[in-house]
Amino acid sequence: MSRLSHELDGLALDLAWSQWTELGVDSIVRRHEWRAIDLEPLIIFTASRGSDSRLRAASIEWCIDNVPLASVFRLRNFAREASPKTRAAFGRYAATVKTYAGVSWPASGDPYALAHRLRPGRPPDLRRPALIQLRLRALVGVSARAEILKLMLASPERPLPKSALAGPAGYSKGRVAQALELLTAAGFVAVHASANRPLYRLARPADLARSLEWLPAAYPDWWPIFKVAETLIEYAHSTSGPPSARVDRAQAALSHIEPELRRLGIPGPRALEPRSVAAFEHWAVEFLERQVEGREGTRSSPAVYRLRRLASGAWEAFAATTGSEARALTAELANSADRVAQAMFADAVVASTEVAVDDAAIQVVSREFAYEVLRPLGAGQETTYTAEFVRRWFENRRRKYGATA
Repeated sequence: MSRLSHELDGLALDLAWSQWTELGVDSIVRRHEWRAIDLEPLIIFTASRGSDSRLRAASIEWCIDNVPLASVFRLRNFAREASPKTRAAFGRYAATVKTYAGVSWPASGDPYALAHRLRPGRPPDLRRPALIQLRLRALVGVSARAEILKLMLASPERPLPKSALAGPAGYSKGRVAQALELLTAAGFVAVHASANRPLYRLARPADLARSLEWLPAAYPDWWPIFKVAETLIEYAHSTSGPPSARVDRAQAALSHIEPELRRLGIPGPRALEPRSVAAFEHWAVEFLERQVEGREGTRSSPAVYRLRRLASGAWEAFAATTGSEARALTAELANSADRVAQAMFADAVVASTEVAVDDAAIQVVSREFAYEVLRPLGAGQETTYTAEFVRRWFENRRRKYGATA
């Protein structure tokens, strides 16, 4: 196995494990707390990661336990668009769920054997921001309506035509049109004509956001992301030798993912020649790293904050980054949860290149965090948060205020 294939395989597994962690599967990888998950593309992508039998078994067991949350229509539609290799892998995966759960998943091939379990796993916490899709399904059913509402929540002020909704929704144009009619009749969606075609948007985005709470900070378009990842991994496994021997396959891979990159709005490498193959492979690693780490631009600060409530009621707070000693967040012990929360949020937000510094917003959001999370901690208790978690909390609350302003 080449260094590139080993690295991309590891990143792909981290990407899948992190999202299954949000769904309630036991794992130490968790980086997508504030990024909306798309269940059916995740299932199909996971099926293609056959090198990790533990991931396959854990995710299949989750699917068996939570069959009512998954859409057979979306699974069938996305599977049709998958590569033959992924479609075959998903066929066995689906056959296993079909055998053990008795559902009509689009199965083919022999099911996997699963170890006997004494009891089902724990159900997913639908209140998690990453599970906004499942929360909407609990509200309006596993249907095109839930997918349309999710897509509109991602851009609440942007009117969208039917054609922009059908692909990401994973349903046929007819089902999307019918769902839009129902949502419009119910007052959830408003429609107006532009250039002789109807455009749709949320009628009362603030009301919907307020009722759902805990919205994610980002709504990635996971299906094309997973398709790009699969193509890059396939390239890494099928090439070897000097750049002159890899350039044709690299160019073919780049041409293959061009529609997905265009849909994602991500610029890909230019036309390749032998001396630029290394740059293409570096770009491939960077692409997977961005998806795993939940970042769009530069790498986030890897700071971790450790907060401890002392017996006296005071707080001590430290921040640590890789390769450096822990530093105190406040010059002296903080005498309140509000103060230590504000210091942590200010440190995390200022360190970010993606979030504008807003002292007033930091003060409001950190005070809420102190009230909801820190004050319930008892004397002697300690907790840790990553800088990414703090930033996502800040972004989520700021979005909420913007929706209700």
